[in-house]
Amino acid sequence: MTEKLATHITLTRNLAAPAANTSAAAGLLKILIAAQAAGVGVQWSEVDAAAPKSKQPYWVTLCDMQTRLYDANAVVRYLYRVGNLALGDRLAVEQALEWEEKTLSVMSAEDLGAILAAGESQISVLSTHAPATAVSAVFFGALYYALSNAKAPLLGKYPALQQWYAQQLANAAVEAALPAFTANVVKVLVREEPSLENRRVNTDIAFEFDPSKTVLPEAGAKNVLITSALPYVNNVPHLGNVIGSTLSADVFARYSRARGHNTLYICGTDEYGTATETKALEDGVTCQELCDKYHRLHKEV
Repeated sequence: MTEKLATHITLTRNLAAPAANTSAAAGLLKILIAAQAAGVGVQWSEVDAAAPKSKQPYWVTLCDMQTRLYDANAVVRYLYRVGNLALGDRLAVEQALEWEEKTLSVMSAEDLGAILAAGESQISVLSTHAPATAVSAVFFGALYYALSNAKAPLLGKYPALQQWYAQQLANAAVEAALPAFTANVVKVLVREEPSLENRRVNTDIAFEFDPSKTVLPEAGAKNVLITSALPYVNNVPHLGNVIGSTLSADVFARYSRARGHNTLYICGTDEYGTATETKALEDGVTCQELCDKYHRLHKEV
C-alpha cells in the first residue's frame, strides 16, 4: 500500500529550545532537512498549556491533526516515504538508520573525535546515498554538531567525512534547513582541550626564577602582583607551612610568567605574637635573633 504524503506537518515545541549538542537538536535538524527535501511545509506551534504534560522536547503532528510522531527518525522515514521503496533499497536504508540509532546517536556529544571516527567508519555506506536521501539527512543531523565545531587539525584526520560534509552543505535542502535550525536551538560553546598552543604558554620561560632580578611595573603590559600568607617563624618549617602559603602562590607565579605576564611574587615571615616571644625565651635569645634564625630556614626551604 502506497503512503500518501502530507502537504505540511506541525512541529510543536514542548520545552525550551534544545542545546545544539543534544540528541533533541540533532533530531530537529533531521526533520527540517527531510521536510525541505520532500517539499513539505513546517508549521511551528507551542504546546497548549492545558495539554497533558510531556517530557518530549517536541513532536510532529501530521496534517490529519491526529497522528503524532515523537521520534525524529520516524519522521524522516515518513517524509522520505521509506515504506514505498523496493524491498532491497528499504532494507539498506533501515540498516543504516539502525546503526545510527544504536551507535551514533547515543555517543557523548563532547567526544568530537569519537563521533567523527564513527562517522568516518560509515563513509562507504554514506557514499552510496545521495544528499537528498533519508540516510544522508539522519547522518547529517547526527554529525552536524561535531563537524561544525571540530577544529581543523581534528577534522583533517577524517578527509573522507570532511568531503562528504562539504557535499551535504551544498545540498539545497540542507541550506534551507540550517537557518531554521540555528534559530531554534541554543548555541553551545566548545571548550578545547588545554594545550601549550591554545593556552598561549611561553615555553622559553625558565622554570627557575632569579630572585636577584628587580621586577618593576611595565607600561602597557599585564602586571601581576602575587602575595601569600606569611608563615610563623617560631619553629622549623614543615609541609603545612609550604602547602598553606608559599606553594600555591609559587605555582601561580610560575604559570603567570609562562603566560608572558610581568609577574612579581613577594612573601615573608610572620614575626610577631606570643608564640614567637615564648620560643625566644625558651631558646634564651631575643625575639629578633629568633626571627632572623628561622627566617633564614624558611627562605632556604
